[in-house]
Amino acid sequence: MTEPADAPVVREMGYSLDEFTRVLPLAMRDWQVGGGPLNWQVRDAAGDVDVEIELRPLPDRRIGALSLPVLSVTIDPRATPAALMRNFMRRFDRGFHRGGG
Repeated sequence: MTEPADAPVVREMGYSLDEFTRVLPLAMRDWQVGGGPLNWQVRDAAGDVDVEIELRPLPDRRIGALSLPVLSVTIDPRATPAALMRNFMRRFDRGFHRGGG
């Protein structure tokens, strides 16, 4: 039996709720994405990955006149094996990466 993934991953991301909703299905490509707008479920086609994502809007970050949206994103691996969770996180990170240096 494979070891389940560790505790949930919590991140603050510079996305609005609308942006996150638009990007998540694209980031997961052929995986099943359901739920929204604050609670999501992601499953791979084989049913081996079963991840829950909870979003919590935070106050915007302000730098002078610039205002950036912020979401607290909690990714709960549930019983997903650690190796498959790493695959999920690579896909998630690639899908949500913004350009720049």
